[in-house]
Amino acid sequence: KSLGVGINNPFEQFTSYQFPVKGRKFLILYTGGTIGMVESPEGNVPKKGFLGAQLRKILSLHKYRDAVANFDVKEYDPLLDSSNMSVKDWNKMIADVRDNYDKYDGFIIIHGTDTLSYTASALSFAFKNLGKPVVITGSQIPLQQLKNDGGNNLLASLILVSQYTIPEVLVVFSNEILRGNRSKKISSNKLDAFDSPNMHHIGNFGYAATPNINNKIIKSNSGIFSPQLYNENIEVSIVFLTPGFNFNNVRAIVERNPKMRGVVLQTFGIGDGPTGNDKFLDMLKFLNEKNIVILNISQCIEGHIDTGDYETGKTMLKYRVISGNDMTLEAGYCKLLYLLTKYNASDFIYPNTRIIEDELTKNLRGELSEKSTVMEF
Repeated sequence: KSLGVGINNPFEQFTSYQFPVKGRKFLILYTGGTIGMVESPEGNVPKKGFLGAQLRKILSLHKYRDAVANFDVKEYDPLLDSSNMSVKDWNKMIADVRDNYDKYDGFIIIHGTDTLSYTASALSFAFKNLGKPVVITGSQIPLQQLKNDGGNNLLASLILVSQYTIPEVLVVFSNEILRGNRSKKISSNKLDAFDSPNMHHIGNFGYAATPNINNKIIKSNSGIFSPQLYNENIEVSIVFLTPGFNFNNVRAIVERNPKMRGVVLQTFGIGDGPTGNDKFLDMLKFLNEKNIVILNISQCIEGHIDTGDYETGKTMLKYRVISGNDMTLEAGYCKLLYLLTKYNASDFIYPNTRIIEDELTKNLRGELSEKSTVMEF
C-alpha cells in the first residue's frame, strides 16, 4: 500500500522489510553519550543506570506493546563521551553484535553524537552480509532536561528495530533514517544534527505511526554474516590540505610511526592538490616508496572526486592517489582501516597495496555512488 501521493513516490508505508512485532526481541547496547548524562560540578557526565530507568519511564507513558518488541539492555562500563571512542571501542561493539547475533532480531547502539558517524561507518564495513538492523542513535540534549530530543530518537529507534528488518547499519536521528556509512554530523547544536549529503535518506518518521521507507535504496545482502574486528595496531593519518601546508610534517609522522599504513588526503574541490609544489609531489613519492595507501577525499561536504577534469587530479593519479568518489571523510577513513586490516597491512608488501587500492574504488556497503546521482545537480 502506497501513501497515495503518486505511483512514482519511492516511499512506502508498508514494505517487504516490515514484520510483526510479536515474538521479536532486540538488544540495546548503551555506550554513553549526551543522551544519558546528568549534571555534575564538572559538567554533564554519564550516569550508570540512568538511561535504562528513563527509557522505562518513557515507555510507561504509552500503550507500546503492539509497537515495541521485547528488548534487553547492556550498559557499557565505563560509559564514554564519544570523543573518547577508539578502534578498541568499535571492536567491543562488533564483538557484542557478533556474539549475540543469533539471539536477537536487531540491535540498537546508543552513542554520543560527536563520533557517531565514524562508528556507524566502521560497523558497516565490519559487518559483511549483515541480515539484521543495527541502529545507532543518541541525542543533542540529555534526557534529564525537561525539553530534549533523546526521547523521540529512542522511540523512533525502538519502533524501527521492532517492526522492520532492514539489513543495514542505520542512523536514526531527528525523525530521519540514514545509511550509517553515508551519515555525517553537520551541526554541533541543531536537533537535526545529521544528514547524508550525497544520498537520499532511507526513510523518515512523520505523522503516521510507522516510518516511510525508501525500498529502492536499501542494500540487500546474501551470504553468511561475517563480522571482522579491526586491527588496533594499524593507523591511518588524515592530512587536511591548506595553502602553505608544510608537507615535511607528513614525512616526519610516517617515519616515526611504523603503524601508519594509510593516509586520507583531504583535498580541495573535486580532488585537487598543489601539484605545482615539488614538496607536495615529494611527499606523495615518499608515501609510495613506503607502500602507504593514499585515499583522496574532498573537503567539500557534497559532490564527488573527479581526477580527470584538471591537470592536478591527473598528476595525483600518477602517484597512486585513489579517488574516494563521494564518500564522506568518516566512511573513507573507516573503509581504509577495514581494508588494511582485511589484507593484513601489518605484514605489508606491494601487491597487497594494489589489492587495497582496487577495493577502495568498489562499492562494498553502499558507501559510494557508482555513477553521478541527481543529488549533485
